[in-house]
Amino acid sequence: MSLPTAAAPRTVAVSHCLLGAGGAVLDAEDAGRPYYAASTIKLHVLAAALRAADAGVLDLAAEVPATRTATGADGEPFTLAGDHLEATHPAPGTPITVEELLVRMIDRSSNEATNQVISLIGLDTVAATIAELALPATRVERLIGDASALAQGRTNETSAADLARTLHRLLVGPGPLLAPASRALALEALRAQRIPVIGTALREDVPYRSKSGWVDGYRHDVALVGDPDAESVRVLAVMTAGMDEVAADEAIRARVRALLPDLAR
Repeated sequence: MSLPTAAAPRTVAVSHCLLGAGGAVLDAEDAGRPYYAASTIKLHVLAAALRAADAGVLDLAAEVPATRTATGADGEPFTLAGDHLEATHPAPGTPITVEELLVRMIDRSSNEATNQVISLIGLDTVAATIAELALPATRVERLIGDASALAQGRTNETSAADLARTLHRLLVGPGPLLAPASRALALEALRAQRIPVIGTALREDVPYRSKSGWVDGYRHDVALVGDPDAESVRVLAVMTAGMDEVAADEAIRARVRALLPDLAR
């Protein structure tokens, strides 16, 4: 069983944004174009949750029962199933810490964890973080798999520029958005992400932290490339629409080779 995601794109598109250590745009193409965000929204949810933890509003050590069920925009419960499930996620009712939910949301791209985190902090908190980051193309308006929200026209969108800016502000600066412990957690979870695309085009000795996203017709990745504390660090976001997985991955890798030739395989 598959729950709804987004309408298939009508055109082929590739956009990118490359930032330097200070946040300046080094290269960009169609970087402000909004795309269906797929799992890249998990980066914005992570930012909101860690900001809440830094403010003392969210306790990362707290245990909650794992669940696949959330409340939709119509006020009714819905349960994730089929392709939306992550195979290793704890069974419903199993105790899990909020911190582990955050990590699973990133390293395994768990939809169950994402919906549970959003349910804990609220979509308004995510929206407030997006506003704080001044992301003009980013909207996180619904939980994953919420058919009632889709019927109301709610969506999750972002752009290559917004993704690059989000990752840069979270981890680099000027003055990272997160407290040191939260930044360390984010760096580790992003380092452990299991489905990288940008990273597959980098030399094996080049460190990176990234978050990808994909549904039929959309495939994206954003990565911090290099030592996050070095002046040579770069942040690259590439978003694609209208391609199959193989073509999209090659398009993303081609941007890596063109934009970061000294670091590419």
